[in-house]
Amino acid sequence: MQDREYIATFNSTHHALTFERAAKNCNLKIIIMPVPRSIKASCGLAIKFSEDALDDIKSLINEKNLNYSGLYKIEDSNGKKDYIKMLQI
Repeated sequence: MQDREYIATFNSTHHALTFERAAKNCNLKIIIMPVPRSIKASCGLAIKFSEDALDDIKSLINEKNLNYSGLYKIEDSNGKKDYIKMLQI
């Protein structure tokens, strides 16, 4: 079974890059990527991470007061990806 993945979206490129830098400084495995078309976001960048990093990402957001606009769980249904918005942290 494959690990679940999540993405965080942002209101600005500045917020996305600040988030990326903070996560990498904490040695969290993340991937910066374009926001999927099915998600409406002000910024075109998103950060993807695995379920293993979810608690660390939540802690980082709270400790560093990082700005983000949404957190989504990625569901794979027969090869089609659905993005389920989670409640704010």
